[in-house]
Amino acid sequence: MATETAQNLHEHVEQLLVRDADAHADAVEALAEHGDERVVPHLLEVLVVDAIGNDWAKFGFPEVLRDRDPPRYLDLPEVRWPGVRDALAELAEPNFDSAHAWVEWESWYSQQDIEPLSGFDEWKLRLYKSYLPPVGGLLDAEPRTFDLQDVRWGNCDRSFLAALNAPDFLPGDDASYVDDGDTVFGFEIEGTQYAVPRWVLFPHELLNVTLDGVPVSLTYCTLCNAPILYDRRVGEQTDGPHDVLTFGSSGMLASGNKVMYDEETETLWDQHAGVPTAGHYLETSPDLLLDQFAVTQTTWGEWRAEYPDTLALDIDTGYDYDYEHYEDHIGFFRHYWNDEEAIQPGVHREEGELPEKADVYGIVGEDGSEVWVVPEDAVDEPLVGTVDGREVLAVRDATGDVAVYEAPPAPVEWDGDALVDAEGTRWTVARNELRADGATRERIPGRHGLWFAFRTHYDDAHVLQ
Repeated sequence: MATETAQNLHEHVEQLLVRDADAHADAVEALAEHGDERVVPHLLEVLVVDAIGNDWAKFGFPEVLRDRDPPRYLDLPEVRWPGVRDALAELAEPNFDSAHAWVEWESWYSQQDIEPLSGFDEWKLRLYKSYLPPVGGLLDAEPRTFDLQDVRWGNCDRSFLAALNAPDFLPGDDASYVDDGDTVFGFEIEGTQYAVPRWVLFPHELLNVTLDGVPVSLTYCTLCNAPILYDRRVGEQTDGPHDVLTFGSSGMLASGNKVMYDEETETLWDQHAGVPTAGHYLETSPDLLLDQFAVTQTTWGEWRAEYPDTLALDIDTGYDYDYEHYEDHIGFFRHYWNDEEAIQPGVHREEGELPEKADVYGIVGEDGSEVWVVPEDAVDEPLVGTVDGREVLAVRDATGDVAVYEAPPAPVEWDGDALVDAEGTRWTVARNELRADGATRERIPGRHGLWFAFRTHYDDAHVLQ
């Protein structure tokens, strides 16, 4: 009898994949009647596709594209699984009925430990390749470091979440579209400073450009608040012509963080850690770690005051986006940003040293597996700590953002505009170094983000405070 029941369950979850909404409805009803919670992972997957595909005007991302037709694969009549939410309510304890019920179901599921039916990985691949083809094509990559059950679809894919490629930059004086209070991501390449307004990058989440001969990608995970500037050159670790990569957003999330891919090999990459997670580079260069440049997250007014010769992103990008839509509200899920207790689907909540959504600045160890974070509210005074065996100093720079340098002798205190160390040496804070009478201490590039992204994307995460 048990064997017969298992066979029936497998037949019904298979029926969820056929191209027939009526067959889907019959399968959903039958699975609810069986009452076996092992089918919850399957129903969660189709719930998300059903919710977004049938309410694109509310859930489509980027939001500036919601008034356009959804991708054709989401607009087909068979992309419906009638009754799936009610079936989940019968199989599990909660019964979410808000406008974002599918998100609440995903968040709930992320806190559970439900073993799916055997063959779930292959079933999920088939679902994604059939109903979310741009996503499924990338997900079907081996080897991989992640569990397929932990990867979530993030409401988008590379067919419409387009990277901002080869944009122009113009003198800061000509960037009249940016207000002093606007958040910008500032960085320096070969002695030239650049600024990218967050609200312009938001619907792209990623920028590929070559500046002064240096190919870089400014990547941004909107739900982790993680702007990271990577060097697109992978150097001698390649075995072919793919030494400069073009990054894009895959449309997938892993532990609440966006999954990138490169167009040259379709390798999947961890956006936060800068390491390959599936495909070509994981197989050929498993220890590969993308180099990064420091990114400052501050306001346009603060950035220009410190770097008056800065260049700014030209808003005439050619992408025909209503970027002003994001000036006043850049949070995709309002409840996610407005509720401190709300967590990103795919993140298993843990009680730890910091709140899950605490703003932190992290320094990654040499091998990329370990990270040390500084809570942003802990650097009102200079903070000295040990990172990967070396002493570092975290301070607020002239723009008000966190910057980390090799530490002079501790303790270190502010004295006016200078830092004074334990030996009485006065240090001036520059963008890339501390300076004192011919001596220097180099800046150590770090990355912004919310605590959960550091906790879940590195083998070990330590808090300096």
